[in-house]
Amino acid sequence: MRLSGELDVGPWEALNLAVRLAAHRVRWTELQAQRAADAADGSDADPAVMRWLAESRRERTLLAKTAKTAIDAGVAERLVRQVELEGRLVADAVGRALDALELSEESRALAFSVAHRALLEPAAGAADGPEGLPGVIG
Repeated sequence: MRLSGELDVGPWEALNLAVRLAAHRVRWTELQAQRAADAADGSDADPAVMRWLAESRRERTLLAKTAKTAIDAGVAERLVRQVELEGRLVADAVGRALDALELSEESRALAFSVAHRALLEPAAGAADGPEGLPGVIG
């Protein structure tokens, strides 16, 4: 892989990626600190533990700053609008398919209910990445 180059990514995706990478780095340093503490029989006075705890604090500070930058830039609001739009598109497509079937109101309501549950089921587990960290790329 080359040291320099470019990716086709916009500012919204870049900020979101920066938050996700920073969150992953926080989790990684926390794991390193825990491993060092385990190796030192739980002592937080061990130099290796102290080093990882300091690194963890720096990574958490960076994550907080990165997240604030993303929030200030409106990334969260944009993601919410995007998800809402996608939801409306799915609902419209399901509605058109049900219209084509000429179902009774009761059958139509049941079909929407089943579709609603089916759309929500995978969302429960898909939001978490490795190690239970929301949305982190492994």
